[in-house]
Amino acid sequence: MKQTKKERTQKEIIEAAKDIIHDKGHEAVTVRYLAEVTGYSYTNLYYYFKDVNALLWTLRLDMIEDMITELTSISFKNDDPVEEILGAFFCYTDYFFKHPNVFRFFYFYPFVQPEGDDSYQKLGQRFHSMWQTSFIRLIQEGIIQTEDIEVVAKTIIYALQGMIMLSFSSNGATQKEDVKNELIELVNYLFNKNMRNY
Repeated sequence: MKQTKKERTQKEIIEAAKDIIHDKGHEAVTVRYLAEVTGYSYTNLYYYFKDVNALLWTLRLDMIEDMITELTSISFKNDDPVEEILGAFFCYTDYFFKHPNVFRFFYFYPFVQPEGDDSYQKLGQRFHSMWQTSFIRLIQEGIIQTEDIEVVAKTIIYALQGMIMLSFSSNGATQKEDVKNELIELVNYLFNKNMRNY
């Protein structure tokens, strides 16, 4: 379906804002700076986005799409389902260490969800379905039970996000390899513990 001029301009503004975040962080995304970068007038930007919150909400969704596209282009397949899970989470870790300002934007900016907009929930479902395939193999091989998937997945994801946040907030005292090593210990503990329960 062909984009309208307004949709093309919105995409152009989003791409400019994305570049600003990658280069300078989300704090640098202001209407005035976007106007300067894009060449559109300060007031003209409000024709394309109601306000800065609406722009940043749209930007967030677009950047999640970018992340999903990048991560789904990588094959996590491994003979060992635990190694496959680790491979998937290593790619997630690599992504944010490659794009630290994206992580800060996702987790430090106080987004305001537009009323009636369920786009984020739909993206979240797609994102979580990425992990489901690997977790299903753990069930098939008797490493974990179906009812445990959600709590185990959340434990790993929340711990990983916390470790990445700690790394970014401690001026690099915790390196990417440290995070991966901690992740290996956590995953092995969780799945060995589950195996001992059967």
